Amino acid sequence: MITKEMKISEILKLYPETLQIFLKMSPHFKKLENKILRKALAGRVNVEQAAKIAGVDPNHLLFELNKAINSQIQEEIISDNNLDNTLNLENQKSEFLINILEEKIIELDVRPILDSGIDPFNDIMKKVKNLKDDEVLLIINSFEPVPLYSVLGRKGFDHFTKKEGDTFKIYFFKKQISDDNLKIFKEPNEEIDINDFEKVIELNVRDLPPPEPMMKILEALSQIDEKSVLLVHHHREPVMLYPKLEERGYEAITYQVDENYYKVLIMKKRN
Repeated sequence: MITKEMKISEILKLYPETLQIFLKMSPHFKKLENKILRKALAGRVNVEQAAKIAGVDPNHLLFELNKAINSQIQEEIISDNNLDNTLNLENQKSEFLINILEEKIIELDVRPILDSGIDPFNDIMKKVKNLKDDEVLLIINSFEPVPLYSVLGRKGFDHFTKKEGDTFKIYFFKKQISDDNLKIFKEPNEEIDINDFEKVIELNVRDLPPPEPMMKILEALSQIDEKSVLLVHHHREPVMLYPKLEERGYEAITYQVDENYYKVLIMKKRN
């Protein structure tokens, strides 16, 4: 039986005949006819997410898919009240977005890229990589890119989604940190203000497997002098790092932004 958690790529691999069901259910699924997009997109989206993107009833989609592989199945058996039928739209607009200057919004319309049969994921990641803390990435798409929320969420981004007719506008921006939601794990020997430094060197190790984060951080220490600070974006508190910093004459202050996101400020020890 096909379940709501199954990825579209898995379903198409196991049951190729279900491609026609997707195409019948919504024109949004027409992209599945393109082998490149099918390979790129179908592996990131499960049935429930695909239904949201296409704007179809997820229970009905689930039933039609299962009916294609088992004609005896009944719709009430498939119906799952736990399926979330709501779109993640018009979520609360943050104060940061309300006050953002127009020149700080970096726009990327992925519709022409998709229409040309190319996966826009790499273009999006390039924009994200170059995005400054005070800038917003605006993705314009013909469907809601639900899986992208979790991908960029792991990189420390919030989002705001707005639907205008058949167009989705998704604003991605760095999570705003306030003193109320910060949890300090490691404090320096004296009060530190990042604005005291002339240069901030950023290093993102959130997607690296162990032991690469430790190695990258230790390699970056040579760039730090008394006028600069290393800001590390990490997926966990680097407890094992602290004694190695101590040995080398550095100290750190670590803030927990959320469950899987820590910011670590590393600087030379001050006398």
